[in-house]
Amino acid sequence: MQALQTGKTPGLRSRPSNGRGVAGRLRARTRRRLAIIVLVGPAIVLLLGALFVPAVNLLVKSVVESTGYGQVAYHFTFSNYVSAVTTPGYLTVALNAFGIGALAAVICTAASYPIAYFINFRLRRGKNLALFLVVASLFSSYLVRLYAWYTILGIHGVLNDALVRLGVIKQPLLFLLFNRWAVLIAFVNIFLPYTILMISSAMQNIQKDLLESARVLGASPFRTFSRVLLPLTMTGAVGALAYTFILSSGDYITPALLGGLNGEFVGQIVSNQFIALGDVPLGAAISFVMLAVFLAVYFALTRLERFKGI
Repeated sequence: MQALQTGKTPGLRSRPSNGRGVAGRLRARTRRRLAIIVLVGPAIVLLLGALFVPAVNLLVKSVVESTGYGQVAYHFTFSNYVSAVTTPGYLTVALNAFGIGALAAVICTAASYPIAYFINFRLRRGKNLALFLVVASLFSSYLVRLYAWYTILGIHGVLNDALVRLGVIKQPLLFLLFNRWAVLIAFVNIFLPYTILMISSAMQNIQKDLLESARVLGASPFRTFSRVLLPLTMTGAVGALAYTFILSSGDYITPALLGGLNGEFVGQIVSNQFIALGDVPLGAAISFVMLAVFLAVYFALTRLERFKGI
């Protein structure tokens, strides 16, 4: 009787009011946001401190005047960018760097396809071992691999000594080292494992039945590659091309060790502007021009992902 008078049912708890439920959801949402900030905050701070702040500082330095010896006068000007894109010597070096970078990207990507195809569709038990060997080739130091090519292509290197002992030549060949082709060989050796891994990763989700069906329907090997395999792996190909082109075109160490006077790259020009000549604004302007070119190439390559075959 008392329960009927109060309007409450025995054994049942009263539900929380809508106000308490909304407050609980708000507190839970606040806790999630705080957890995200705690987890992501250090990474954002590190990114801002290591990348964004130096980039902004370099951008400011690129639009001021140089007074020599690393000193600048804060007078706004675009003359540094004009010099960067109109000086014949800079343009020649830039075209050389972009040409070698593009050639290295195409060679690495083209060579990666048959290797990745063999690993994914021909190997059965040794697939993981082959991938491990590709990764193991990256364990050696970048400089060690460059000096290895130095000992192979040098005047008294392995190749020249072998040719002299076989009687093919009488004097060591001087053109094997300190030129753009030596730089290209080193780039292919350095970046090929990365492009193999990218292309192989893009092929992992492709069913072998698709390729066999294309052959049964009368498609030639080239048509099977262009209509089936290439469109399905275009994301990996674009990544391999962009990765190799950007890193090789902007490389500094490889051209410095193996390039000589004929293999000079833009990185060396930027280094000379900052260190040898003390023209910080011009060096910063050249750096941002290179960055703009890299971004343009990257966005142009991403459009290749729409490729659906020929």
